[in-house]
Amino acid sequence: MTRPPHPGDENLPTRPPATLIRGGHLCTADTAHRIHPTGSVLITDDTITAIGPADHVDRATTTLTPRQRAGLHTIDATGMLVMPGFVNNHWHDLFALRLPFKGALRTPHDHADEPGFMALGGDIAKISAGFEGFRRLTDALTPDEAHAIARYSLWTQLRSGTTTLGDVGSVNHPEALARATLDLGIRATLTAWVGDIHCPPGSTTPQPTRDTDTELTRVEQILQRCATDPTGRLRAWPTAPYTTNMSDELGRGLAHLATRYDVPFATHVAALRHEARTVRTHFHTTPVRRLARLGLLNDRLLAVHCAFADPGEQRMLLEAGARITHSPAKYGPTGESTLTETGLIPELRRRGLEVSLSTDGGVFPVAGMAEQMRAAWQMYNELAADHTALPAGEALAMATRTAARALAWDDHIGTLEPGKQADLVLVPADDWRHLLNPRPLEAYLTLGGSPDVHTVLVAGRVLLDHGRTPHLDETALTDAYLHALRSFSARALGIADKELTTLFDDNPRLRTTTTTPPVRHP
Repeated sequence: MTRPPHPGDENLPTRPPATLIRGGHLCTADTAHRIHPTGSVLITDDTITAIGPADHVDRATTTLTPRQRAGLHTIDATGMLVMPGFVNNHWHDLFALRLPFKGALRTPHDHADEPGFMALGGDIAKISAGFEGFRRLTDALTPDEAHAIARYSLWTQLRSGTTTLGDVGSVNHPEALARATLDLGIRATLTAWVGDIHCPPGSTTPQPTRDTDTELTRVEQILQRCATDPTGRLRAWPTAPYTTNMSDELGRGLAHLATRYDVPFATHVAALRHEARTVRTHFHTTPVRRLARLGLLNDRLLAVHCAFADPGEQRMLLEAGARITHSPAKYGPTGESTLTETGLIPELRRRGLEVSLSTDGGVFPVAGMAEQMRAAWQMYNELAADHTALPAGEALAMATRTAARALAWDDHIGTLEPGKQADLVLVPADDWRHLLNPRPLEAYLTLGGSPDVHTVLVAGRVLLDHGRTPHLDETALTDAYLHALRSFSARALGIADKELTTLFDDNPRLRTTTTTPPVRHP
């Protein structure tokens, strides 16, 4: 019998009592790396109940109840690549900053661009000050602006195949992100952008910015709110966007919350070449050692972009069983050398640490999980001078199973296996790019990407169909985002009306952004 919708699920597409996804090329991303070249998935309610060769799963449908057989929804996956839903465990909603922050106010020409503050090893003082500024802008959003921006930002993730997000601090309100997550039907582990210090240029002592207890209370409120979510699609974790903005007192408090609520903790650490020097100057230790001193270095730690740990710190990470997430398709456009300068992340993975993929964030839609898989697949193998160092199937696991483990969500999602929640992504795999290729995943990572995502299911519900979200008015969603962006940019960022008129009223390209390009039906 179909379960009634949870409060918060009423406006989502109806979930059939049973769904059969039949005849696709299934990449399960399980630990055995099982692939079913012509396979099927049987879903009852929100759970995968059978998976395997198509004829095997066809027989399993005979065990359905009369009600399930009567309501069985079949999706013909012939010519489709079928994968677990992508798990983006390190993400930021920065879409409120589309105009000023390397955004829409740039000239159309790129020949005069200068390195940004994350390039050339990183200007850590500017990053620390910038992250403090992000928090002030978060506080300046009105609730209506925050909700409209969150819905659009999360929609871009769903559109590219992400079914689960790990927020590591956003320029948005946590409650707005929670509401948008429930509106869209996806999953998210949420947090707040917190910080109580920053490290200004020319200083050797961190400067206080906020009351530590107030920041900790803010995080705990999110933990409590998500712990009572009836849908099971919201979770929370404490995070610190950057350790240069976290006092020792705040760090110890976040460690206490992670232990008390038994959840992971995430932070950007050892992410840039110049970071250790700044941390030594202000905290008299190095980034990973500081986390250890604060009680944050353990198997619950998700270390973001952790590529510049010294040999002693590397041993500490390995002994603690920490996890790493990184975004290889993001680094070139921001001037970061996180993957290639030290080669440390692939090396730590080879030595036993779990390493996952994520997108990071930007003011425009960033390279999605498909693009992160492609970059890892190509760059790991190039760094190793060995095309077998990271098979395409392992890149998929880094974007699904391993990423889910880092969020402590792997008991529900991350693989296509009986008993797991039915989160799936379907991509066409029958055009010229796939001709006579027995490995559609390789073809997808070679020539495909986020725009190819055709169908997305979360907990057995079809949330993306033929590249469109059936439960959302995409034009209205985009228009609400643009309205919120304009009002926030004028009020909080002080952008002149003349510039806003040029961008929003006199822009001949703007209306083309309110519709999604058509996606070919296979």
